[in-house]
Amino acid sequence: MQSIIKTSLLVIGSLLCLHASWLPAKGWLSQQLISYSWHQSIDLKQKIKPWPWADTYPIAELLFQRLNKRVVVLNGGDATTLAFSAGAIAPFNQTMSKQPLVVAGHRDSHFSFLDEVFINDIISLTDESGQNQRYHVETIDIIDDSAGYLPILANDSQLILITCYPFTNTSINSNERYVITALKI
Repeated sequence: MQSIIKTSLLVIGSLLCLHASWLPAKGWLSQQLISYSWHQSIDLKQKIKPWPWADTYPIAELLFQRLNKRVVVLNGGDATTLAFSAGAIAPFNQTMSKQPLVVAGHRDSHFSFLDEVFINDIISLTDESGQNQRYHVETIDIIDDSAGYLPILANDSQLILITCYPFTNTSINSNERYVITALKI
């Protein structure tokens, strides 16, 4: 009888460990696939989805030089895209257009470090053709988004990064947005 109880507890414990490791394993694997598709997109000069059923593809990579942080930017700002990485929001999702590039990310995952970005920091953007552009952080604002939209000026030399605010209490839904505006150097 004791052996059946021990075996049952071992099986239950193993299943609980597998269940608990599922999300971190899925998160790690998705980042590997996104990184691979990003490098393939540059090498092959075409849009490569991270997995066959993905509704998005990588369009840029941001390097925050002082912080030594990299983020692959996916095309789109919907909830599914933002679950896997930062996303460029349409119609401001073209890396080489006459409009700013607006990138959103979650404050508790891919953009959790944005509160460590300072005025005058340098952000490098590599686009899908492998071209590099450097940006200089000009402003950091906290904006109330209760109206449901953020004012974006049509300045083609801007990179705008948006996440929810505050960073310290991620369990609440907030109408405040942390907005970093950087200008091309």
